[in-house]
Amino acid sequence: MDINHVIYAVPTVPEDVGTEQRIDWLTNNLNKFCVLPWLNMNTNPNGNVKLCCSIAMDYFVANKDRPFNLGYDDITQIWNGPHMQNVRNLHRQNNGSDDCLDCYKIEKLSGHSPRKGQNKIWVERKNHDPELADYLTEVSNEKLYSISDILPLSLELRLGNQCNLKCVTCWGMSSSLIHEERKDMVKSGELMKRDLGWLQEKWTEDIEAVEKADMTEWYETDTFYKNFRLMAPKLRRLYTTGGEPTLIKANYRMLEELLAAGNNTCKIEFTTNMTTWNPKFYENLSKFENVEIQMSVDGVGTVAEYIRYGTKWDVVRENIKKVFEMASTRPNWRIVCYSVLQALNYQHITEIWEVLDEESKKYYKRVDWWPITLNYPAYLSLSVIPIEQRTASLPRIRDIARRYSSGSAMFTLGSDALTALEDSISKAPYNEELSNRFKAYKKYLDSYRAQNG
Repeated sequence: MDINHVIYAVPTVPEDVGTEQRIDWLTNNLNKFCVLPWLNMNTNPNGNVKLCCSIAMDYFVANKDRPFNLGYDDITQIWNGPHMQNVRNLHRQNNGSDDCLDCYKIEKLSGHSPRKGQNKIWVERKNHDPELADYLTEVSNEKLYSISDILPLSLELRLGNQCNLKCVTCWGMSSSLIHEERKDMVKSGELMKRDLGWLQEKWTEDIEAVEKADMTEWYETDTFYKNFRLMAPKLRRLYTTGGEPTLIKANYRMLEELLAAGNNTCKIEFTTNMTTWNPKFYENLSKFENVEIQMSVDGVGTVAEYIRYGTKWDVVRENIKKVFEMASTRPNWRIVCYSVLQALNYQHITEIWEVLDEESKKYYKRVDWWPITLNYPAYLSLSVIPIEQRTASLPRIRDIARRYSSGSAMFTLGSDALTALEDSISKAPYNEELSNRFKAYKKYLDSYRAQNG
């Protein structure tokens, strides 16, 4: 059977739901349905293709016995191949797919997930994008529908692992510096001397994976730019990270390719650690109407400098100010701050809110904040802290949160964000084995880096 010509069975939508509202109903009422398989493509730092950034590292869009790679494979074959069609079929039937298991797990823990967030974003966006609205209407339709003439409207690209930090939650695929540091750690033999064989084994696997991967050449190939130029005219969203995207030259070229295609309305999103300010990058960025600057901030002061090793907080603080200043004169630019919620910072989240509140008031520019619950590495997750110890921090967090609960043009702490924070702190199950690993890891890390965590 040709999978491109299968009639996809869709759960029955109530008769009083209009054709244009079908997608709204599907995203609101089905617990496995996600719009991203029809819209979005993601790459690992080595160019291997996944459906989105929330999918586990080993779930790729496959070409028979290997992952597709955006630097070496044709985009039309990737987008319209059996793997993508099968995933779309499963989502339309509300069966979900194995690719998306992490989202389902996060929803059980906190009630929220990237799946829910992306459904909401794209359904709202169709209200002021007629072409997107027509496309999503077809997605929700029970009739035969082929997308052979459609390419991704959203790209999430991790262009290699070039980075200037050694974040404790990171790994070699996302940071060139953490890769080199862990190579030294493994080579030294200290991990085995300190009874950290489990870490030696894991880091050895990670190091070997990075060494085998093409971390730089794939996004400089002719195929990559041919693929990008095909998508550029209709692209609605380009999200980039790394590594640190402001350090990666290919990001500048993609912005130039979009401008050459006459597409300055594509929404540009990027996640930055806020430790650098590259004038050329921000100059190119200033030519786009819709930009979302995603500041990744896991702490303030010494907390930030410990978790994101190599950070100088004064520099980050100054760059946060620059972001607000630049965005304040551009109404369609959005600022978002994401914090990776983990054992090392759950008690210090409110300090980040204070910084955001101060700058949003100064420049009269709204900023949103959202916690990302850390699952990997597990020895830094909230599960390493006893539940009663974690929940003891909630009254103080709630008390401070009240300062930011009213709607305004300033920093407002959304109820969903606060609920996600509280649920993660209170519901993550305690794991004594992970707790012991956390203590042993931190003790070794402090010794190696001459720190006191």
